[in-house]
Amino acid sequence: MTRDRIKQIAKEAGYRPNPMVSALMAHLKSVRPKPDSGSIPFLTAFSTRHGWQEYPTFTRYYAGASERAQQAGYRLEEMWMREPGMTTKKMRSILVNRGVEGILVAPVPKGMGHISLDVSPFAVATLGHSVIRPDFHRAAGHQTESLRLATHNLRRMGYCRIGFALSEMQDRRNNYSWGMAYAGYQQARPSKDLIPPFYLDRTSDAQFADWLKKWNPDVILSGNAEILPKLAKAGLRVPADVGVAILDRSPSDTRIAGIDQQMEQVGASAMDLIIGQLHRNERGIPKNPKLILTQGVWVMGETLRKSNPKTAVPISIKAKPIPAKQRTRRPRQGRNMARAALS
Repeated sequence: MTRDRIKQIAKEAGYRPNPMVSALMAHLKSVRPKPDSGSIPFLTAFSTRHGWQEYPTFTRYYAGASERAQQAGYRLEEMWMREPGMTTKKMRSILVNRGVEGILVAPVPKGMGHISLDVSPFAVATLGHSVIRPDFHRAAGHQTESLRLATHNLRRMGYCRIGFALSEMQDRRNNYSWGMAYAGYQQARPSKDLIPPFYLDRTSDAQFADWLKKWNPDVILSGNAEILPKLAKAGLRVPADVGVAILDRSPSDTRIAGIDQQMEQVGASAMDLIIGQLHRNERGIPKNPKLILTQGVWVMGETLRKSNPKTAVPISIKAKPIPAKQRTRRPRQGRNMARAALS
C-alpha cells in the first residue's frame, strides 16, 4: 500500500513526528465536527439483530464504548453482520462507501470465533476473548485477577472449601481464563479442600446435586446469578447451607456477592484503542496486538455469611506490640558500656 511505502521511506530517512504537532492534531480531530465518517460501527454476529442485548455484560460494554466515543466526537452505531443477503465483501463495500474509519467488533455468541471481513481500511478493536482470529487489539476484564480476588475475599471470611461451578460456554468466551485461574488456586490449597470444577451445561441437575453432595463445598464461585435457582432445586439454602459469589456481577444483582468487572470501563478502553489508531493513522490487523485488562472490584452481598473469626484468614500478619511488663530490659552495665563507647 502507498501509506506503508511512505512510512518505510520516512523511517529510513530518520523522520520523527513532532510530539506537539501530534498532540494538536489529536485535539483537532476530537473537537472537529464530523460528517458520517464520525460513525464507528459496533459489528455484531448473533443469530438475531439484537441477540447481543440479552447479555448484560455486552450491553455494559456498549454503554461504556458509546460514552467514550461521544467524548471523542464520534458515535457508536450497532451494525448486524448477518443481515439477510449480507456478505463480507458487501459489508466492506458499505463501510467504505459510508466513510467509516473505525470498527468495534462485538463478542461472538459461543466464543473461539473468527471474523473473515477484510479490515485493512479500518482501525479495529474487539471486546473480550471470544474473537480469536484475526488477533485484533482488544480490551477485556482481568478474569484471572477476578478469580484471585474472589477467592482471597472468600478465604478471609472463613470459607475454605471453594467450589467452582459455571457454564462452560461462559468460561470458553473468556478463553478459559477462570478455569485456568481456579486450577492455579488449587495448587496452593491443602488436599482436603480440593474440589473438581463442575460445568453446568455439560450435565444434568441430578448430576449437579450429586456433585454438591459428594464434595460438600461451603461456597460456590459461578459465572452469574443463574446458579441460584439450581441450588434451590438441589434443596440448598443460600447462604445458610452454601455461600455464593459470582464472577460477573451486574449492578442489578444487588443482593449477590461477587466481582463487578467494570464492563463500562472495558468498553471505553476498547474505544480508546480505536481512537488511538485513528490518530496515528494505523489500519488493519496489527502486527503487535495490544491487550488492555481492567481489574474488577469485590462487592459484598447477602449470598454470603458474615465473617467467622474462628476460621477467617487475615489479610496480613502484623507483629503485635509487646506489653510493657514483658519487655526485656537492657542490663544497666550494658547501658553504661554503651555510653562509654560513645563518649
